[in-house]
This record gives sequence, C-alpha cells and structure tokens, in this order.
Amino acid sequence: MKKIILMSGLATIVMAAFNENAKSASPTDKRGIDNLSNATANTGVSVVVQDSTALKVVNAFFDKFKSGASPAELAKSFDEKAEMFIPGDIKNVPWIGKRIGRAAITDHFKLLRENIKPEKLEFTDILSKGNRVVILGYLESRMKKNNKVMKSEFSIDIVVENGLITRYHLLEDSFEVSGKAKL
Repeated sequence: MKKIILMSGLATIVMAAFNENAKSASPTDKRGIDNLSNATANTGVSVVVQDSTALKVVNAFFDKFKSGASPAELAKSFDEKAEMFIPGDIKNVPWIGKRIGRAAITDHFKLLRENIKPEKLEFTDILSKGNRVVILGYLESRMKKNNKVMKSEFSIDIVVENGLITRYHLLEDSFEVSGKAKL
C-alpha cells in the first residue's frame, strides 16, 4: 500500500489526482482533507495528515508557482543566501545548475519561464520532518523553442529556516531534459 504524508494546503493539490470534487477546495478548506480521506478508500493509498511550518512555506511557494507569480515574487520565498541546485547539462538547459541567493534564483525562474511551458505537475508523495520537506512526483514541460515535451519523475529536497526556503535541490531525468532542450 502506498503511503502519502500530506500537510496543509498541499493536500489540495494531491487530492485532485484522487477526487474530481477536490479541485475546487482551497488550501485551508477542511473539507479537502475529508475528501482526500474518502477518495483513498477506492485507491489503496493511505494518508497521514500532519502540519508544519516548513510545509506551510512550501505550500505557499507552490501556490504562487501554480498561480503564475512573477520570477521576483517566487524568489521572495527564498532566503537571501538560499541555494538552489538542479544538476544537469547547463550548456543546453540554461535554467538548471547551482544558484546561490535570491537574485540568482530570480534569474532561474526568468529562464524557466522563457524556455518552457509547464504542462503537468503531479506530487505523488510529500514527506515532512522538522524543517525539511521532500516532494516526489512527475512533471511534463514543453520546450518553447522546439515544441518537444520533456517527461520526468522528480524529487525535490527543500529546507526552510525562519520562514524562508534555504535549500531547494531538484533531481529529475537530466538526460531527458537535455535531449529535449536541443534543437
């Protein structure tokens, strides 16, 4: 049996995969948690609901991301000295690599927006312990310059301190991404 640990409003995002009615639930809507619990009865997934400050910060960040917030607005979720790292082919994929600080992270989001169109983002597991949140999932993005679709499972290791993200390490199929980024 698969176990998903959900906290706060991230439950709303995952619920959509299990229950059509959950799509309209807000992150603070307690009915969403009930809907998720009801939805799991037919899916074989067990759910543990927890709450944490780190998860609230991560949830707020992904809410901004999902709503199309500007790169600068997204970067405000990060500490001034935060580290973002997405390993891979930095010659062909300009938005990946290591970035330190809010200005560099803003640049990441600008490059991401200029180069890809997100098409699918699914969280399959969300784990939280103390100030760390780990998200496992699947994504599909379309390269704007060549219309190729990148598909990859991913994991994101996020650390939150003093209400801001200080570490954001995303692992994805970098071979797939690099191959699709080439013309």
